[in-house]
Amino acid sequence: MTPDIPARRDTASAAWFDGLSAGVLLIRRCDACDHHCRPDAMACTACESRSLRWIEAAGTARVVAGVSTPDRSGGSTVQALVELTEGPWLFAPVTGAASAPAPGTPLVLTILRPDRGEPIPAFTFPS
Repeated sequence: MTPDIPARRDTASAAWFDGLSAGVLLIRRCDACDHHCRPDAMACTACESRSLRWIEAAGTARVVAGVSTPDRSGGSTVQALVELTEGPWLFAPVTGAASAPAPGTPLVLTILRPDRGEPIPAFTFPS
């Protein structure tokens, strides 16, 4: 499964896409309070400090909510809102799923590398 609209980098997202290209998911951590934030955070969601740095996430998550929608091939596309082990939530594709996984289902990071655009994070079931 690859996205219909390719992801494109800009100066704010370059480090994140570089991490994905290297096989890791980067998130932001606050230097002031050590809170973990989403990759797109510009300020800490706990203390509002703008002193954030990139760190490598564990690559593990649990499903908060999932959705399965029919795709053009007659199958379905599954996506989920996941809570990373570090705490931030991301919305991402779930590979290897025929239907939306139940809340609490453990997932692990996989990285999709579409023909066009940048790599994107996705999740799959642990082996």
